[in-house]
Amino acid sequence: MDHVPRWKRLCIAALSELDPAKVPERITVARSAVLDQIEDNISQSSNHEQLTLHNAVEALDVLRKIVQRKVAQRETLQREIGEDRKTGTCSDVPQHKLRSRGFRL
Repeated sequence: MDHVPRWKRLCIAALSELDPAKVPERITVARSAVLDQIEDNISQSSNHEQLTLHNAVEALDVLRKIVQRKVAQRETLQREIGEDRKTGTCSDVPQHKLRSRGFRL
């Protein structure tokens, strides 16, 4: 894997990270490496390489939005579960809410 550019290895690591807590940092590091590569080789890069680098930035941005959306959903769900517990209406509701939002139990 030595022949694979650092920015690409970092992008692969971010896109394949399974630990949700590590994903935001991996995205940040990978995005920074891609932007550095774009900046360092702006005049020397082929059109194909420039397109590949810009696609990598876009993929990382999409992943970041997905992670942010999931975090917001989880926070909303936790808030709703807390409200259900306060009102005493939390029998099977939390599992149902988790499943309806795509969370695996």
